[in-house]
Amino acid sequence: MIGQRPPAPRGGLHSAEAADVRKDVFQTPAASARALTKTFGRGEAKVHALRSVDLDLPRGRFTAIMGPSGSGKSTLMHCLAGLDQADSGAVTIAGTDLGSLDDDELTIFRREHIGFVFQSFNLLPMLTASQNILLPFELTGCRIDEAARARAAHLAEALGVANRLAHRPAELSGGQQQRVAIARALLLSPDLLFADEPTGNLDSAAAAGVLHHLRRTAHELGQTVVMVTHDPVAAKYADDVIIMQDARIV
Repeated sequence: MIGQRPPAPRGGLHSAEAADVRKDVFQTPAASARALTKTFGRGEAKVHALRSVDLDLPRGRFTAIMGPSGSGKSTLMHCLAGLDQADSGAVTIAGTDLGSLDDDELTIFRREHIGFVFQSFNLLPMLTASQNILLPFELTGCRIDEAARARAAHLAEALGVANRLAHRPAELSGGQQQRVAIARALLLSPDLLFADEPTGNLDSAAAAGVLHHLRRTAHELGQTVVMVTHDPVAAKYADDVIIMQDARIV
């Protein structure tokens, strides 16, 4: 198992009360979008990427956002993750309106609350798998102590790369590199994990392994996972599927 869902709250709650608290936690959306609108270009070249999109992402579930090229799915993910700003509308994560943050605050917020997995892996070639997984601690200025190493080792074991931690990316298969990237993204226990076409560079067997682990991450860790994909086979691994077409959710 990767891990367990959050434990029952302490402090003398009866089991029914504790269950209600847990239910409320998981019913509260991990992220919400309201009336998101985004355009690119001007005049006759103006393209609508998002048209008044409303969305709630359920906590502790694996959600796929699907659609053809140009449907707006990647733009939606970028706005939800704070990588791009909508022309109008609001995105809320962990009770914070991303539009209220300046650039520095948004950078810190993303680092502390959001994990990313990309199609291209983005592992540093000169570092071992273990060092790549621990990189978020380096970037936050935290000391890499035994607890951090234990967390990294636990994730590597759960994702099936524990025996590859001393290897550099060039010595790993594509599927192994992507699983190392997932472990790195999960190291700081983000509120949301965004995966942008995470199996786009993988063969079918490696892709199935990565998708299986993303699903386990949601089901066993209570992690909220949001995947953008154009692949209906990949989307079948998700708990919920959102279809984008012509800049709208359909």
